[in-house]
Amino acid sequence: MNVIYNKENEKITIAVAMSGGVDSSTTAYLLKKQGYNIFGVTMKTCKDEDADAKKVCDDLGIPYYLLDATDSFKDKVIDYFVDEYKNGKTPNPCMICNRHIKFGEFLNFALSKGADFMATGHYAQIKDGTLSVGNDPNKDQVYFLSQIKKENLKYLVFPIGDMEKPKVRELAKELGVRVYAKKDSQEICFVDDGKLKEFLSERSNGAVNKPGNIVTTRGKILGKHSGLAFYTIGQRKGLGISSKDPIYVLKLDSTTNSVIVGSNEELLQKELLGDNLNLLTLDNLEDLNGIECFAKTRSRDKMHPCKLELLDSNTVKVVFTEEAVRAITPGQGVVFYDKDGRVIASALIK
Repeated sequence: MNVIYNKENEKITIAVAMSGGVDSSTTAYLLKKQGYNIFGVTMKTCKDEDADAKKVCDDLGIPYYLLDATDSFKDKVIDYFVDEYKNGKTPNPCMICNRHIKFGEFLNFALSKGADFMATGHYAQIKDGTLSVGNDPNKDQVYFLSQIKKENLKYLVFPIGDMEKPKVRELAKELGVRVYAKKDSQEICFVDDGKLKEFLSERSNGAVNKPGNIVTTRGKILGKHSGLAFYTIGQRKGLGISSKDPIYVLKLDSTTNSVIVGSNEELLQKELLGDNLNLLTLDNLEDLNGIECFAKTRSRDKMHPCKLELLDSNTVKVVFTEEAVRAITPGQGVVFYDKDGRVIASALIK
């Protein structure tokens, strides 16, 4: 990472999305060192904002703004999150937030304050105007960014996208970033660790607590479940049933309120359907048809060779051409990459 000061950079104003964590804080320090005119922005969603974000801005002597996005975050992210669980799906709130809030409303706020670009601490890269994977194989955050609107990519910079997390912490310590040793935040920012069941029960007024049957693919009842929202595809432990062979959750059927279970082999699928299509390197939906590329169905998944078939204006069929994929989960994202790691498009698994 080049940290050399360049006077020409003073002509460019960059808003830094500040969370109070080491990644965004190091991003701000780097851009300041490189001579850019920067200011920090924090987004309040549902909890009190992290005070460390303002402290870092004070350390740097840069302006700091706070955007209160609690209402839109509830409407676009939290309500969606709860509704998807009520419908037997396992949603990915980060993808929805990145599309509508962080790189939608939040980006527009930053631009309104005079920014030419917005920087974040994501481990991703913009290459030739396209969204591409970063250099840390353990943090493919492009997966979570893949629903961003194509027209917003031109405003984004990811200064630490060519680094690995341990190196970022080392650099943060060298630069004197006060939060260099701060732990990473939990996965779902609006749910306390270990409190998902309580959160969903409260927000759905108990709708997710409806008990039902745990059944085999042939309809044999093996036990009772306490609500579809409390199970995940591929889950083995905590089912409350006994069997001589390992049993896994295969499907959450909201129409019959059943948890369907079976063998590990039955978790393997050769195809899936996706909707909520978002194009990033393509201009027309029809261009998806027949593409041979690579897909991920979770952020830590590997690249699976596949072929795409456009079924209608909002549905793509993904056929895995070499191997079946385990535990495909409705509600999660499926992201399509080319051989160089650029994101072609994304969808949500039906």
